[in-house]
Amino acid sequence: MTLIDLGELTEQTDPPPSQRRPRPGNRWLAVVVVALLVLLASGGATPPARRIHAIVPAALGSDLFLAGDQILTVTPRPGVTDGSQELLAYPRPDRVTAAPQRPVPLWRRPVPSQNRVYRVQSVADGGILVATANWETGTTETVRLDARTGQESWRVPGITIMEMPDRALLRTFSDREPNVLRMIELATARELWSMPLSAASVDYRQRDGMLDSIVVATVDGEVQVIDSMTGTVRHRLPAPDDHASGYQQAWVAGDLVAVVRNSNTVVALTIDGLVERWQVTVPTATYVTACGPLLCAGLASGGLQILDPATGAVRWGSEEILDIVLVDDRNALAVARNTNEMVTIRLSSGALLAEHGSWNMVVRYEYEPQMLAVRTVPEVGLVLARLDPSGAPARRIDVLSDAGGDCQGRSDLIACRLLDGNYGVWQLPH
Repeated sequence: MTLIDLGELTEQTDPPPSQRRPRPGNRWLAVVVVALLVLLASGGATPPARRIHAIVPAALGSDLFLAGDQILTVTPRPGVTDGSQELLAYPRPDRVTAAPQRPVPLWRRPVPSQNRVYRVQSVADGGILVATANWETGTTETVRLDARTGQESWRVPGITIMEMPDRALLRTFSDREPNVLRMIELATARELWSMPLSAASVDYRQRDGMLDSIVVATVDGEVQVIDSMTGTVRHRLPAPDDHASGYQQAWVAGDLVAVVRNSNTVVALTIDGLVERWQVTVPTATYVTACGPLLCAGLASGGLQILDPATGAVRWGSEEILDIVLVDDRNALAVARNTNEMVTIRLSSGALLAEHGSWNMVVRYEYEPQMLAVRTVPEVGLVLARLDPSGAPARRIDVLSDAGGDCQGRSDLIACRLLDGNYGVWQLPH
């Protein structure tokens, strides 16, 4: 199928919209045009476009993970009805073909029926970390496999929450036994340090790409800053005298630790020394995170409040914004609460700058200055586009034939569930 360059997907408006909601007719006009042009292009005698793509088989209930140069699936074992699964590794497509490639598994490993694979991550020296949870025992563990053969190198309790070139930070999740936070040597799983973990939240600060400090908020209301090299407690802030039974959680935002106490008070502390900078009342706050130069406080009731990191002053608040997904120094790409449509807003004021219509975000595992998103074209597949916080219209970059959704992107690949249940994998155009 020959793809026609359709340029921008959304219409330019004369002035930037203010509080106007998008008109459904205009919103779907671009979709109809895309569908018609693609169908016309595929109806002639033009040969299929040559590209780097593949189809990976996947039975009902399968999961797919992108990890480095491999595509891994967790799928029910064929011909078995006891719930047994297997982990299969496929090579990523690496050559241009007209028809999708059908890769053959490089290796396969059994996965017990009571285990669920939650995370797969490629690491240095040809390793793959596979994190699983066991439903029967309520325990978690991480296994390191050889990417070429699937052979197991080591197995340790817990799930990795941070990988470095030579180390990995893991924590356990269990309701039945004491939890542990530990640092291990990545090549051998040799334990470098460990500590008991009674945590409501664990976050960390990086400097120059390296893990610098770990911040733990305990269920008792204490905040701790842990030295990442030794596991010793650098700074400790006891729970306040009026601390209620509700959990206290903490997030790292630059050089600040933002603590939510009793779901309505946000306290900003310096990560070095845990000295209080300010506190502010934010009703039903569930999290605080960095939003470019500002802080975003999410509300349990829906909406956001935007805080000044220097003083805690509320810059603006909105019940119309469900979430902010990408920011730059001035603007934010956000999801509207009532419509789930993508919009661009001014970060300093919340002013609406642009409306982009309905898009489904492609799951990404690393930060990118642009966001990939898809939109359904009936009887064709998915239109793939890039959006960014600038306010520019979505930029169409591809049409993913026969794709149905459930898309993820990593290492210049995008994988989506196909309409027939298998997975399609495409090399992103450059």
